[in-house]
Amino acid sequence: MRAAVLCFAASLAFASPAMAKNDLSPADLAALKGYSLSMDKVNAMQAAMDDAKKMPGMDKQMHGASDSKSIAEMETRMNAMPGAMALFKKHGLTAHDVVVMPFALMDAGMCVAYPSAAPKLADRVSPAQIAFYKQHKAELDKVHWLSGGGG
Repeated sequence: MRAAVLCFAASLAFASPAMAKNDLSPADLAALKGYSLSMDKVNAMQAAMDDAKKMPGMDKQMHGASDSKSIAEMETRMNAMPGAMALFKKHGLTAHDVVVMPFALMDAGMCVAYPSAAPKLADRVSPAQIAFYKQHKAELDKVHWLSGGGG
């Protein structure tokens, strides 16, 4: 369970109130909508979570409030955590992947689970992301870091 914190802390814990209120800049909206999802990246994140479970204190590095007002600021904060970034880079992930992928998957998942939400999220989720989520839903349902489970 602690390993799951790594990913969400990297994105959601750094999310500012502006992100939570959906008060996103055009650049943030473009970053979210333009993100290319792949099972390779999802599985790489899971591998990083699995490794993090073996590293005492890694999840503590990721905790803390943030005043990040943009995805770019969240990425900068992520890059300022050398231990965490070394772990993610080992699995081929960038700070952009770590910050944006959970949001993209969450938004696409919301559109799949609640189709009526899709129009409200249309400025931040792409048809390709929704199609990816639908196509890989069975696989994604088994990914522990997405479901909040341990490695």
